[in-house]
Amino acid sequence: MLSLLLASAWIQDQAASRVFYVGDPEKPTTRLAIFIRDEKMSTPKSSPKKFGDPPAPLLFEWVVGGLARRSGANKEPFEARFRVFSQERKAENDKAPKVVRMLLRLWENNAIRFSLEHAKVYNNGTVDVYLCWGGDPGGEQLFDEDVDPTGVKRVNTIYIYDLNSFKNPVEMAREIAHEYGHATLPAVGGFKEPEDWGNGYLGEKMYMRYLRDEMKAKRIEPIDAMDATLEQLDAWVKVHVDPLVQKTADEGPQFGLLEGTGAAAMDAYIGLNLLLDQIFPPRVYAAMLRDTGSTQAKDFAEGVIRTVENYGTGIVLELSPNLRKQLWVPVGRGSVRGADVLKKSRGWWLIKPGIGAVTILPPK
Repeated sequence: MLSLLLASAWIQDQAASRVFYVGDPEKPTTRLAIFIRDEKMSTPKSSPKKFGDPPAPLLFEWVVGGLARRSGANKEPFEARFRVFSQERKAENDKAPKVVRMLLRLWENNAIRFSLEHAKVYNNGTVDVYLCWGGDPGGEQLFDEDVDPTGVKRVNTIYIYDLNSFKNPVEMAREIAHEYGHATLPAVGGFKEPEDWGNGYLGEKMYMRYLRDEMKAKRIEPIDAMDATLEQLDAWVKVHVDPLVQKTADEGPQFGLLEGTGAAAMDAYIGLNLLLDQIFPPRVYAAMLRDTGSTQAKDFAEGVIRTVENYGTGIVLELSPNLRKQLWVPVGRGSVRGADVLKKSRGWWLIKPGIGAVTILPPK
């Protein structure tokens, strides 16, 4: 059953609406649902951000909601995770429901694999997305303040500008993934180019690879990725993700470069994350994201060593064939089983995996 929060925040009156479950709602494994209001809101939603001269909010008459739950085993209710406001409603190929569906899949990655939820301080964990007609093509994420009948609320917002300019489904999926990275992943900065914070570019690359992998495993379909096909996602990942992973595996952390502020420093930071996300179990990589203890990229490579040392049990690495020749991994004061050690540098070890599993063991 939909929560009262949904009814009060979105319906406003006795409007016709529909709910689509991604699966059978009676099954505990069904986590996602899409709410579509079929009539314009009686009072258009004003954007928190103001535009133009004099500054004024944009108005949005349509809304689609994203609902989710971790599991239905204990009759856990579906709760609001997204509100997607738009300035148009198309009878065919409307983008808003597709945006909601993709965002729900990204939430699923964060919540189920990483135990990373939307911050409750921002509108009780609901991320608001505004699909805009105007503006320069692209997107923006902002933590802001919004006003509703209950008062002023802190909000986590995403804006997608010049919506109808997005003709390529891969580009639209990338833009959504980028802004969701800003909205949900830990903020790590120290950069000036191409952006101040690295969680947007990390999000786009990590999430696009996740969507590719899920589609390859037949757990999702193109509709979950703005209609991008497996072939399109795979081609994108091979160009924008795999080279960063391979470079980090071959060369290890670029400690000097990570102290920089340019695009090369950003790539070095993202490459580290993409490698760690690929080879470590999700719960371990999530701990690395949470426990770095710094918002500076230059501290990340050493921070993950502490996570590995403090994990307490052996960590079995997940190595694809191209990474089984040799690669750098964080070990610190621990040890490695199932691989030869070729070199050590600042807690990172260059190893040559054997035939079987490779395990990083904690310090004795």
